[in-house]
Amino acid sequence: MSWSLVKKHMITAVALLVFTSSSFAAEKVDDAALAKINAKMRVLQMQVNSVTPFVVDGLYEVLTDRGVYYVSKNGQFLVHGNIYDMDNEMENISEKSLIVLRKKKLQAFEKDMIIYKAPEEKHVITVFTDSSCGYCQKLHSEMADYNNLGITVRYLAFPRGGLKSATYNTMVSIWCAEDQKQAMDNAKKRREIPFKSCKNTVKEQYELGVFFGVSGTPAIILEDGSLQPGYLPADRLIQQLEKK
Repeated sequence: MSWSLVKKHMITAVALLVFTSSSFAAEKVDDAALAKINAKMRVLQMQVNSVTPFVVDGLYEVLTDRGVYYVSKNGQFLVHGNIYDMDNEMENISEKSLIVLRKKKLQAFEKDMIIYKAPEEKHVITVFTDSSCGYCQKLHSEMADYNNLGITVRYLAFPRGGLKSATYNTMVSIWCAEDQKQAMDNAKKRREIPFKSCKNTVKEQYELGVFFGVSGTPAIILEDGSLQPGYLPADRLIQQLEKK
């Protein structure tokens, strides 16, 4: 089954749920439920990393290579979306799980990032970027503003058109360039850069973005692991970082 069909048959939850704490933490996922969930997710072309009881009664939290999903305990219903606690100021319960995961998974890609370091670093952000994206180009053209405010910008690749797009090839060329930052600067100014190929992790970077829930660029991962979709000018971003 294709991913487009998965989305068609998926129950999308922008869920506004009222729930109370339960003894879910002591609960275990039995072998039969694990086998059933694994089998069904394989049909949907998803690889399951873990299955754990969720705070919402009747749901398991399933971490896959395509992000976080919720599956009913009988294995029949699949939920994708954010779940909020209306009794606690609309706290985003789903985001809490993702924040921890993002911080942990980013560590494995630190050596692959193209970094624009602030001279007097106060904050570090990670930006999923695309060389052809207008707002990515705008953010890059204002790099001095971010750096001057003490914000170090670390880039990971997220070719929006996917792994068979022309932009994917451009991103590979940037990551394979002898001078990655110069290649990035040129690409963001819409200048042609020589095609290069080498051992690289652009595909894995893109897949990481998908796992994180990135759907467009730029997508900014803040220091606490939260996701800020879209462009923010330096003066507004520093306010958000200082607040956190």
